[in-house]
Amino acid sequence: MILMRILPGILKELSRHVPTVLFQTVEWADLASEFPKISKRMLQKEGFDELYQTNKELLCPYSIELTTHAINNKEYANKKWIGEKILTLYFVQLFSSSGIFLDLRQNHFSTKGPHLLWHPTSFWTKFDEDFRLGLLKVYEGFYLENDDLYYDGLETIGLLKKDFSLSDKKELGDLFRAQFGSALSEEMSFKLENFKNSIIKMSDFLLSKKVNISKDFLYLGIYLVTMYSILEEMGERYPVKDIYLDVRRKFKNSEN
Repeated sequence: MILMRILPGILKELSRHVPTVLFQTVEWADLASEFPKISKRMLQKEGFDELYQTNKELLCPYSIELTTHAINNKEYANKKWIGEKILTLYFVQLFSSSGIFLDLRQNHFSTKGPHLLWHPTSFWTKFDEDFRLGLLKVYEGFYLENDDLYYDGLETIGLLKKDFSLSDKKELGDLFRAQFGSALSEEMSFKLENFKNSIIKMSDFLLSKKVNISKDFLYLGIYLVTMYSILEEMGERYPVKDIYLDVRRKFKNSEN
């Protein structure tokens, strides 16, 4: 695929586990416009310091400490605790409008006493605000079992079109819901292959319906792939719903 050959190096590396069919659903002009931004962020660290300071403050109450120093990787004594912190980090960044450090691979994490130590790279993005808020609607609708909110979120992020039939709407909703696994009713394990398969099925459906998605989906895909990768390596099961609800509650309280 020509697109994969001309992607910036960091994006190409992190996209190795993102099914190529996902790239086919993104408007080429929309994606191409991101390449100069990625280069500036990676080479000149544009915007890094501001996002680093913001996320450092946001994550401090969760015992997650950011560092600019390279991590000396080692064996982890409490993999479940680390995995829970990774999931917390994932949701905290989504609830923040400031931006997201996208690379959650294992070589960027270590432990320091009661804290998870994280060395974020300068590969980051800031979702379109409507997309971010729509994605939060999807999560809230799923975890609170509110179908109206769930489908409203899917429409807001551009997956669900107003002219979809009821059967198409349900099919798309079920395909996206598959990415949540068993998180609603029990602790969940993370398998990258299962995630990739769900992405392929959803992307095939979108292509068949001639639905183009925003570049934010590609970034979200990379963000999720890197999270799945480290959680699969940890090999534990996690109370994802409880972690989500805890982060949601703290953000809601901070808004009041």
